Amino acid sequence: MRLVVTGGSSFVGAHICRVAALRGHEVFALHHSTRLQLNGVTPVRVDLRRARDVEVLRRLDADAVLHVACRIRARGAKGEDPAEAALRTNTAMMDAVLALGRPVVYASSTVVHWKQDTPYALSRRRDERRLAESGLPWAVVRPSAPYGPRLVNHRPRHRESFHTLAAVVRHSPVVPVIGDGRYRRQPVHVEDLAAAMLALVEQGLPGRSFDAGGAEALSFNEIIDTLARAMKCRVRKLHLPKALFVRLAGWSADFDPALIAAVDEDELADPSDLEAATGVAMRPFSEGVRDLR
Repeated sequence: MRLVVTGGSSFVGAHICRVAALRGHEVFALHHSTRLQLNGVTPVRVDLRRARDVEVLRRLDADAVLHVACRIRARGAKGEDPAEAALRTNTAMMDAVLALGRPVVYASSTVVHWKQDTPYALSRRRDERRLAESGLPWAVVRPSAPYGPRLVNHRPRHRESFHTLAAVVRHSPVVPVIGDGRYRRQPVHVEDLAAAMLALVEQGLPGRSFDAGGAEALSFNEIIDTLARAMKCRVRKLHLPKALFVRLAGWSADFDPALIAAVDEDELADPSDLEAATGVAMRPFSEGVRDLR
């Protein structure tokens, strides 16, 4: 199949491209600013917000689109809130994807289940609704905390959060933790996520939404302990007030203060429906963590 992967130069997108190429698909990886060099993958530099670039995509004549590109915060007009700018960007990208009129697998997020209505969660919910109402063949996959190995010769512009955490555990005797660290995540290995998304494309999109988590739910404290054991390190967790991290997030383009403020909500993702639909078994973090060394 001829597959277009938006956000192809991101951590998750690049892994999807790699796995798709290994499965024999013809893969076009859309990127905006980060170079992507993967065997069997054709990089296409486009800006999904521009009409002329959408025409470039039409000429690729793809059989399906895997829509991975998204923004949490973005630079907008002077005085515009970064979260609002990201919402506008995400809307424009979904406009472009739907305009192609091709089957779509959308990589959403488990933040759609959060009780707090952060701008990012609202954006994901709206994208999901638009896709379901589009009349196109579709599926939504909502990963919880993707992680996995770095790809050789690929450095995403946004550093994957688990790589940052692994580096802190490896090199620092103290690991800062937001709040009490008891909030739970269900980390999903990026290769399992990619395999499941591609299986949905290959088997025919069912018009359903799936959560994608690993085989075990862990508190953030347990995630740190699991990393430390895998790396044979001894670390001490330093629990700091959430308000401090919210303030720090406001100074970074890679973090959304609203997401940090909601971080103590559990973000669980039962993978059983996705496993049943695709035949892909999600490995536990205690096994997959070896890829983060």
